Amino acid sequence: MARARLEPVYNPVLMPWFSYHGGHSGQFCHHARDSLEAVVERAIEVGFTHYGLSEHCPRYRTEHLFSDEVELGLDPAALQREFEAYVAEALALRQRYADQIELLIGFETERLPPESWAETMRAIRDSAPFDYMVGSVHDVDGVFVDYSEVQTLALAERFGSIEVLQTRYFEAVADLVETLRPDVVGHIDLIRKFDGPEACFSPKVMVHVDRVLEAVRGFGGVLDVNCGAHRRGLSPVYPLPEILERARAMEIGVTLGDDSHGVATVGAGLNDCMRAIANAGYREVCYLTRVGGGVQWLRAPLSDVGPRNDRRR
Repeated sequence: MARARLEPVYNPVLMPWFSYHGGHSGQFCHHARDSLEAVVERAIEVGFTHYGLSEHCPRYRTEHLFSDEVELGLDPAALQREFEAYVAEALALRQRYADQIELLIGFETERLPPESWAETMRAIRDSAPFDYMVGSVHDVDGVFVDYSEVQTLALAERFGSIEVLQTRYFEAVADLVETLRPDVVGHIDLIRKFDGPEACFSPKVMVHVDRVLEAVRGFGGVLDVNCGAHRRGLSPVYPLPEILERARAMEIGVTLGDDSHGVATVGAGLNDCMRAIANAGYREVCYLTRVGGGVQWLRAPLSDVGPRNDRRR
């Protein structure tokens, strides 16, 4: 998979509407709903010109399965088969709906298994003709930090404080970004998912946030501005305003992610992401498109980005 190139190019005819972190479906993700085709049809219905499918990569250890997967009697081998089926279905849907929407096919990483995650993620990336990769961290030391508030608080207690847990999390994100150089850097401050509307980070933790941003800037990555937790009333969109403002000052590109997990959440909350991007001082947003057999990042003015159905020429 060739890395996408970031270019300051804008096509004024296109007027894009897009999301690259999401497109999860109940067909291939057991905490989501609906078929992948239904998700794609909904993306067309709500006016997307570009839509990224970024299914979660498989997890390879029984201890890393989610409780719903355990209850269904699944094992890591079953998750690998489902992921392979996702790739085949996504490729078929891209061709089937090519005259209605540009589908980009990717996957979302894990930092698992702990001792071999980098080699494992690279192998997945090379296993299929993916357009892009969403670099996400969901765990610290093999324990998920976004699955339940109780589990996250217990992990913070184990480390001695929430500040130490946050520091460890951002160290893991920086490590993943530096190692994999993902096209989209997913919800970089996921660690504060359960912190509520007043979520913030101490100056000590922000030092580690800055390391993540420096890593993203270092290879021209693009930040996912993601409304998943916000849509459920848990916390502001990712990243927090302070982080977005720092990213803008560093001239780091941003894109949109609805983090959809079924038809009901396709595109839901992206207006809040657009508002956060504008409030941080951005005037442009990046979108990914397929060009000549490869992929390329383009930029569009915020004023020209929106659903196909809402455009006024």
